[in-house]
Amino acid sequence: MTGVEGTAALTPELVDSEVARRAEAARLKAEHDREFATFAEGSYHTVEGILRAACWNREVVQDALNEAYLHGRVQWPKIRAYAEPIGWVIITARNKIRKEMQRRQREAAVAPEDLPPAPHTDIADVWEAQEMLRSWLHRLPSRQAEVFQMSRKGFSNQDIARILGLAENSVRSYKLAARKRLQELAEEAGYTASEGRRRRGGSRGPR
Repeated sequence: MTGVEGTAALTPELVDSEVARRAEAARLKAEHDREFATFAEGSYHTVEGILRAACWNREVVQDALNEAYLHGRVQWPKIRAYAEPIGWVIITARNKIRKEMQRRQREAAVAPEDLPPAPHTDIADVWEAQEMLRSWLHRLPSRQAEVFQMSRKGFSNQDIARILGLAENSVRSYKLAARKRLQELAEEAGYTASEGRRRRGGSRGPR
């Protein structure tokens, strides 16, 4: 009997082709893994800063970020072709944050940690200044806070508009409104642009 059935019937050419296909798939996966690792390392803190401008709860932000990056790793072969892959992460994490905050609000009244903290009476160092700004940003509408923080991170109006799906005129309006409100909050806390760190009415001391 000369007939051959099953896998034994595969020709050497077919076997070689399958081996080559698998080798190429493994090479491509390894390349994408390296790309994504580099992207995640370079973008994580930027995205975290943008999201925390709109959500004070750091735990919620980090959980949403971790989920977004895990999902992004699976979707990386598609996301890598986007003009702004970081925009996909921002939007995905922001949606997860929104869902989590809605879930928490359904379960209970607004928790103390979700309320804007009371302004500090003094800014002692850079870290406190950042926390002060973050507390003020949290009191802005979320869209204004996001746009303002993205601008601080070096994104152009065009970049912000593309990532968030806004018109550039809207981006400029959000930035202007955010700056105006932040200035008001700074003045309420006793700080003015001319006095810098000094509080209104405080002793200026010797010059």
